[in-house]
Amino acid sequence: MGDAGGQGGAAARLTTDLRAAYDAAAGQWSGGPEQLYARLAGALVAASPVPPAGRSVLDLGAGTGVAGRAALAAGARRVVAADLATGMLRRAGPALHPVAADAAALPFRDGSFDLVLAALSLSHLADLAAGLGEARRVGRAIAASTFAPGWSHPARAAVDEALRPFGYRPPAWYVRLKRETEPRAEDPDLLAGLAAAAGFRRVRLRTAAVPTGLATPAQLASWRLGMANIAPVRELAGPGAPGRAAARGRAGGGRPGAAGRLGDGADGPLARVRAIVAVAGGRAEGWATRRCRPDGRRRAPGRLETSGTCPGRADKPMASRQASRRWSAARRSPSA
Repeated sequence: MGDAGGQGGAAARLTTDLRAAYDAAAGQWSGGPEQLYARLAGALVAASPVPPAGRSVLDLGAGTGVAGRAALAAGARRVVAADLATGMLRRAGPALHPVAADAAALPFRDGSFDLVLAALSLSHLADLAAGLGEARRVGRAIAASTFAPGWSHPARAAVDEALRPFGYRPPAWYVRLKRETEPRAEDPDLLAGLAAAAGFRRVRLRTAAVPTGLATPAQLASWRLGMANIAPVRELAGPGAPGRAAARGRAGGGRPGAAGRLGDGADGPLARVRAIVAVAGGRAEGWATRRCRPDGRRRAPGRLETSGTCPGRADKPMASRQASRRWSAARRSPSA
């Protein structure tokens, strides 16, 4: 997932390198990262501002289509999966009508979709404003997610460190992603402001803790070893390879049973994810939020506390009583 606009040659290089890395990772994705990302996508679909049932849905930055499949399972009438990484799209399947597309220049007519899903893909955009603008042009509502600022998992650093003796160094595109594009997508005020500027008028942010399902050293290692940034040393991370054994040992703390200290229960650690949900106009369905008066001040809170912005007042963030809480759907459904 990427875009080619906004920042000239540097943006184009990021897009090209990121696309190549995800294409290289496609063969390992289903056996590793997809287990985590499918759960996070399911939670995002459950938190959508409009129910997918009977609606047309765009899975933006789809990868292998985990969000699109979650939308189909929720009753979506039609889903289109869009991504620049064609290697990933080939694994999405024909039911998702995969389309190779640039997020900053989508090949769809205005208002083609009732809902746009962007599951952990906004952080890949060099021009976040352009991507949200296109999402608003083709869609009437959006549900997008990023990892919550500051959230990480010990297995990330552990696996990277285990691969260093085998020649692994983070590629340039990944360093830039972590230093520049990802922090912008994870900035709640910036994200809400850009969504409002794109034309979404009821913008809300939610934070959730979602079980990852990664409960053993092997699962944690497979998650990290399947990521696109590991592609340069892929041959050292395959089944039976020395890098894989080392990564599994570090992910488990180097001793049997140590994986428990990295998780939060039998269903694996809880990933902290922030979602932005918005509609172009009218009232979002299935969730109640704080409302804003015309002067931008808050009215009485609804049943669900959120943080976000008042319509048309992106510079005035609304405070929530709690800094974060789980999406109700994530709490109700063990598969979320």
